[in-house]
Amino acid sequence: MAQVNRCLKQLFFGFNMLLGIAGCVLLVLGMIAAPYNTEHDQGESIGLTWIISTAVVSVLLSLLGAYGAYTENSVILRVFLGIIGFGTILFLSVGFKVARSMPEAMQLIKENIPAITSEMMADAEHRQTIMALQVEGKCCGIMSYSDWDSKIPETCKCFSFKSDPSQCMEVQTTKDGGNWGRSDKSEMMWIYREPCGPLILKNFDSAFKTVLGFFFGVGVYALIGQVLSVVMIRQIKKVPETIEAGYRFTPQFQAIRHVEGVAGVEPTTFYP
Repeated sequence: MAQVNRCLKQLFFGFNMLLGIAGCVLLVLGMIAAPYNTEHDQGESIGLTWIISTAVVSVLLSLLGAYGAYTENSVILRVFLGIIGFGTILFLSVGFKVARSMPEAMQLIKENIPAITSEMMADAEHRQTIMALQVEGKCCGIMSYSDWDSKIPETCKCFSFKSDPSQCMEVQTTKDGGNWGRSDKSEMMWIYREPCGPLILKNFDSAFKTVLGFFFGVGVYALIGQVLSVVMIRQIKKVPETIEAGYRFTPQFQAIRHVEGVAGVEPTTFYP
């Protein structure tokens, strides 16, 4: 077995260890999310399938690379190099596509927010989601507080109107009279001045950047694996050539060459 540079081998082992750990983490997250997948749409199911598939491939690939480095088998390392090279091209190309489409996607979301707002306000479950967002983001409505018409929910209420009035505004709202025949009544209410639309756009922008960072990060990491694989393969091929060249200059080898030359025998390669 050829003795490859120890530092290079340890570096390659470390690369495969991190690849395997990342795969295990993705696999665990995918398995945790799998029981809740029945409530998700088809797009989210496909995304979960991709996550689990990527995790399994990462774990198997890390084992393949570690075994190839341990046995110093150039064939296995070439297979590892081919697979990880394909992964590099795949992730970097997807990353560039996401980067090119991100401004257009953000502009499309901005243009469709009014239509999305109308659809969400017409659905009770989506209204609950908006109210939860209002509490978290300290905002009211998506486009403005008028999305709620005159019945503004309590989640829009601004409790810091005394300490920080710049964050609040006073508007007139209609309170439900209840089920006892009482009519609705109007009253003034301090609500958050800012709508939730900018917060939603910010969340979409963060999501795009996270996806972009994931694809570019994995692509660059796979590229590092390619470089290490090529160096490992070259090192494995180089060591036997170095050993053979070293034997050619040993006294024993020179003596055999001299005897063969005197006896008229065709010189042969000698390895003591």
